[in-house]
Amino acid sequence: MAECANLTECERIVMKSVWDAGKDVSLVEIMSAIQDKYGRNWKRQTVSTFLLHLIQKGYLTSYRVGRVFYYHEEVALDTFKKQVTAEFLEFWYNNSLKEFHEVADTLGLE
Repeated sequence: MAECANLTECERIVMKSVWDAGKDVSLVEIMSAIQDKYGRNWKRQTVSTFLLHLIQKGYLTSYRVGRVFYYHEEVALDTFKKQVTAEFLEFWYNNSLKEFHEVADTLGLE
């Protein structure tokens, strides 16, 4: 698996909004999703900066239709989840699913 660049919490929120949309999205759509789902009322320039960082890190590409820029995912959500999970298991559980399950079983999740 190709290594994904690390994301800040804010970049993860922006990227998650793109993934959740399931389609190429505009800045306005991303801002609306962030406000609705995460209660973050970020300014246009703030979100634009995070989008630029995500493009530089290889997570997104952008294209223009008329006066509107759209953002397209280049790293699939499943790819990102696999890497984050693998890093988590390696760091906290020394790649031991047994240790992980022992902790997970105490959380009462289904």
